[in-house]
Amino acid sequence: MNPLYESPLQLACYDNDLDAFVPELWAHEALELFFENTVVASLVYRDFENIIQDYGDVVHTRRPVESKIRRRTDTTAAATLNQAASATDVLVPLNQWFNQTFTIRPGELSKSFADLVQTYLQPRIKVMARGVDRAVLGVAAHAFLGTPTKRAGRLAALDAANVYGTVVEVDKILNENKAPQDGRSLLLAPSAKAQMLLCDKFVKANERGDGGNALQTATLGQILGFDTYLAQNVNSVLTGADIASHTVTDPYAAEYAGAQSCTGAGAAMIVGEYVVVAGNDQPTFVTATATDSFTLNEPNKYATADNAIATRYKKCASTANYPVGYSEGIVLDGYTAGKAPQVGQLLAFGTGASRRAYTVIESEDAGSTCTVLLDRPLELAVANDDSAFPGPYGSINLALHRNALALVTRPLAAQEGAGMMSTVMSADGIGIRVAMQDKINEVRVVAIDLLAGVAVLDTNLCVPLLG
Repeated sequence: MNPLYESPLQLACYDNDLDAFVPELWAHEALELFFENTVVASLVYRDFENIIQDYGDVVHTRRPVESKIRRRTDTTAAATLNQAASATDVLVPLNQWFNQTFTIRPGELSKSFADLVQTYLQPRIKVMARGVDRAVLGVAAHAFLGTPTKRAGRLAALDAANVYGTVVEVDKILNENKAPQDGRSLLLAPSAKAQMLLCDKFVKANERGDGGNALQTATLGQILGFDTYLAQNVNSVLTGADIASHTVTDPYAAEYAGAQSCTGAGAAMIVGEYVVVAGNDQPTFVTATATDSFTLNEPNKYATADNAIATRYKKCASTANYPVGYSEGIVLDGYTAGKAPQVGQLLAFGTGASRRAYTVIESEDAGSTCTVLLDRPLELAVANDDSAFPGPYGSINLALHRNALALVTRPLAAQEGAGMMSTVMSADGIGIRVAMQDKINEVRVVAIDLLAGVAVLDTNLCVPLLG
């Protein structure tokens, strides 16, 4: 059983059936495999109701209301003490439809259920779980990134010397936000976890107080009140971006918000491009340029030195018109060969009030073009040749409380028809549909669907940790 999972799956039981193609068996196994292969979906609030929904429907989930302090005397009126137990209603669009469809050839139809699961189901459920984790983490990265005071750390600059202080800063921000002490998780990219393992404060048994078990099992266990996990799908990219370097010719203090002098900046930088100045190392982007200067979207979090390097992440472009709500592959071009936007990289469209930033959760590079899937459907339309702005190096790790985010799933309608069998099965807030159909050439097509939405419940319960 997945150690992240809180209780065994509670599923309906069926009479024994030697037929390997019973949709209920496949759905049962799909749910088991999903929970074994997801990290993030097990650490956020989940909401499932057995009400048939369709893609694009808007459903309701609940944000609990915080109770207020009251004090009474013998004469206090009951009406002044009674507090409503209701919760705030949150609307959630079901705009995340994950699907894995595959064909089982005639020569393999006689295989056992166990063999078919290993060959077909297991690898595809791993992909589906990966997609759900990437989508949840991507939505969270953008929802909680906020202003410099609401995040901790520096991009691509986390090391053994500063990692402890960065986690302390994250803890401080959550405590100031009055986040509950229980139910906190720290989700780390591989590079961030590696730096923690190099820090004595995190691995010395006498300083951790856990008897050394975390070190023995190569995990980090609980750190400063956080249950800490390696989350390989955290927003992260460290190499291979389409970049250029510039030199900032003056020092700038923390909280500086004006134009920064830079050799050749006006001729090269484009409004909307991500530009990260060494020393500040925040996910900043250009809002204005002049002949020899540029202005960023936010004040410096940290001071920068004279002759600091400003790394510019070159824009690319869309190749077609994509409407609001579009959720399939977006084709891009206009980047240096071999430097296509990558999985885990930020990708923004638009400038000013029209700017929207996303996370690439899948990328297929075809050489001169690439096709990307984003963490959520487009919030604004993207036109042919519109600029697309890939994000900077580094990782956006997350320190969150379970109630910061909700993963909401609803069952799709069971499919019926000639040669069609289907079922919907759920466990602990996740619902999956399995449909099977025989084709005329004696192959069997299997489709697995998970319909979901991701909602932000409380902006005070998650802090990004840049690394």
